[in-house]
Formats: sequence, C-alpha cells, structure tokens
Amino acid sequence: MEVWTVGNKTIMMLFVVIATYFTATVADPWLVFFFLIYSALNLILHIVKKSVTKQMIILAIIIYLIDSAVYHPYFVLLLPFSMNELASFHPSKYGYLLIAVFLPLLFLHGDMMVLYAFVATLSFFSYLMVRHYIGRVIKQEDELERMRKDLQKTAKSLNENREYARASEYMVKLEERNRLAQEIHDGIGHAMTGALIQMEAAKRILGSDAAMAETLLQNAIGISKEAIEEIRITLKHHKPPVEQLGFSRLKTAVEAFAGQTGLMTSVVHEGNIEQITPLHWKIIYENVTEALTNSAKYSGASAVHVEVRVLNRFIQAVVADNGKGASKIVKGLGLIGMEERTAHVNGTVVADGTRGFSITTLIPYGD
Repeated sequence: MEVWTVGNKTIMMLFVVIATYFTATVADPWLVFFFLIYSALNLILHIVKKSVTKQMIILAIIIYLIDSAVYHPYFVLLLPFSMNELASFHPSKYGYLLIAVFLPLLFLHGDMMVLYAFVATLSFFSYLMVRHYIGRVIKQEDELERMRKDLQKTAKSLNENREYARASEYMVKLEERNRLAQEIHDGIGHAMTGALIQMEAAKRILGSDAAMAETLLQNAIGISKEAIEEIRITLKHHKPPVEQLGFSRLKTAVEAFAGQTGLMTSVVHEGNIEQITPLHWKIIYENVTEALTNSAKYSGASAVHVEVRVLNRFIQAVVADNGKGASKIVKGLGLIGMEERTAHVNGTVVADGTRGFSITTLIPYGD
C-alpha cells in the first residue's frame, strides 16, 4: 500500500506542479516553497516508524494541503491520496473515507470541481483495488504460515514415529534375545547340566562299579546328543531362509536408493526364489545396484522398477526405468562389470534402451 500511494502522490504532484506553472500569470516563488514543504513532510512520513506518529504526520499534511488550497486551488488535488493513506490505518472505515474524499466538492466550482471529482474517484477505486490485493496477499501469507506449521508438526510427528519404530525394533531384538537365552537355559542348559552330573558320577564309581559307570556314561551321551539336536533345531527355527535374506537385502538397497535420489521405486519377485543360491543373490544384488546408479545418473527417469523372477531354467532380474533411453547402447565400465560377474555363473546381461532403459540379468540354474 505504501509504495502504491507514494507512486500516485508523486505522479499527482508532478501534474499539480505543471498545472500551476502553466496557469500562473507571473512566476510565484511561494508555490515552490509550498511544494518543498509538502515534499519534506512526505519524506518525514516515510522515515518515521511508529504508526501513531505516521497518522499524525498524514493529518498534518491534510491540514497543510487545505491551507495551501486557499492560496492555489490545485493543491486540493493532492488531498485524496493523503486521505487514502490515512484510511489505510483503519481499513474497516472506508465508508467514512468515501465521504471525506468527496466532501471538498461542496467548496469547488467549474472545471476544478470536475477535475477533483475525477482524481478523487480514481484515487478511491485505486485504494479499494490495492486493499483487495493486499488482503489476498495477507491471506496467502497466513495460509503459507499455517502450512509451514502443519509441515513442522508433520515432520516432528514423522521423527517421533521413526524414533518409536527404532525403539520398538530395539525392544523386539532384546525380547527375542532374552527369549532365546531363556530357551537355551531352560532346555539345553539343564540337559547339559544333567549330562555333566552323570559323567561326574561315572568318574567316581569307575573303579568300583564299571557297569554302573558305563550306564551313567551312556545316559550322559544320550542326553548330550539330545541337547545337540535341540541346538540344531533351535538355530534352524531362528535362522531366516537364504531366499528371505537375499530378497530382503535387495529390497532394502532399492528403498535406500529411493530415499537418496527421490526416484519412485518398486521391488517385486515371482516364482520359487528358494532356487536362488547365495552366489546368485550376490550377483543379482551387485547388478541391480549398478543399474540403479546408472538410472540415477544418465536416464533422467522419475521411476525405477526392479523385478526378480525364477523361470523354468533361468533366474531373471530386471531393472527398468521410465527415462529417455538410448537408441545405441554404449558399454561402460559398469555394464562390462555386470557382464563379467554374470559370466562366472554362465549367465548373460541384456541392455535395452528402446522404452526407457532396462538391464536384464539371466542366470541359469538346476541341472
């Protein structure tokens, strides 16, 4: 509002200066003096910071213009803009502004009345228009501030959820360790203690009662075998299958890639992934991560899809993006490295750039 008012007042003052110059019959140095005082008051207005002081200065300018209009009527043309400026501090009372702006028409006559009516109308509607747009700007700023606060709350909630997830994961691990330790203590620990007691007893009576000592040793051996079998079964139950470890590691790597680059990613598998050996998973993992890096650097893609399929005779791992692709594939060190590591297991790598860019790893398995 302030910049708009300054611009309008400057234009109108130039008009009044030119008008008084051409309408004056003789050079009047007092007019120059009046214009200088008006300019000085406006400069002071835009130097002070306090709202009350600004309103007092504007009111002084209005009184000064009324007095100056007695000396020369063209000074009255500057009144509407100062009144608009004063009204900007009280936007809810613009009805009174309308009355105040057009009140001088009661004291003007002829051409000056028409000219003032035009200037007053123009300044009034300019004020309303600027006030409308300033209101919209303020509303948008309030909306941005609200969205910023909502974003901060969401980020805080997300961080709290992450902390909760990490704490929950840690507690789950602790509980699982405690359960496993208790299971070993209650089952295997007690069994091994019983076997040790029987072996100690057999040692003591070995010289006096060999048959009983042999029986005790045989019992201890049987208990030890059962404990070892229980250890094997416990570890088997708690150790995740190789195929779950391989796919989980691959999925984690792809999700980390999405977090670092901002690309949309998806990972799926199809078929019996138990057929994929740890060596195959290693090759697939390294080829997929290399292909993802190439997509992020060169393809200009927004999404990357990773798919692992176990077919009748082949394991197929595909990394496909929706980027610009390439009509001619130029083999760099990354693609050559994929081909070499896949060739060690008699596999092959196929690159295609017709629709986006895709890299397919084919690995034979079985007889």
